[in-house]
Amino acid sequence: MSTMNLRLAAALVTALVATGGCAASTQEGTDATTSPNPASTTPAASTTPGSTASESPSPGTGGTLPADIRTRPEVAAAIADTAQRAQVDPDQVLVAAWSPVTWNDGSLGCPQKDMLYTQALVDGELLMLRVEQALFQYHSARGGPFTYCAAPDASYTVTG
Repeated sequence: MSTMNLRLAAALVTALVATGGCAASTQEGTDATTSPNPASTTPAASTTPGSTASESPSPGTGGTLPADIRTRPEVAAAIADTAQRAQVDPDQVLVAAWSPVTWNDGSLGCPQKDMLYTQALVDGELLMLRVEQALFQYHSARGGPFTYCAAPDASYTVTG
């Protein structure tokens, strides 16, 4: 594991403890909650509905989320998807973390069984959303839409 990934992991664990967090498993892709298919990774930050996203720390972004994070069309779509999965109002979906990343291959950190992927680095983004104690992880290539990842792996490097 690279030094950058170790620092990210340490920051994520610290944030989990600070926010009262959720039960996390030892493997990122293991479901550790009872909500429908949430990714069980640890959030780096959270925002409450109506709070300014720029006040919350996030890995790779100098300690703050972009002020416009919830209004970005691709993030708004991921929030709507999470609200539907969790059967809650979109205002109850919190942005737990966001970071620019470089995925290790074309699977964007969410490989599917029996699929082949390009073996090239892909610039993208990692988004974690939270509803109560359930986390939902979304991945994207740079400029692309976010895709929900029920079983994420750790095949990325934080680039921001």
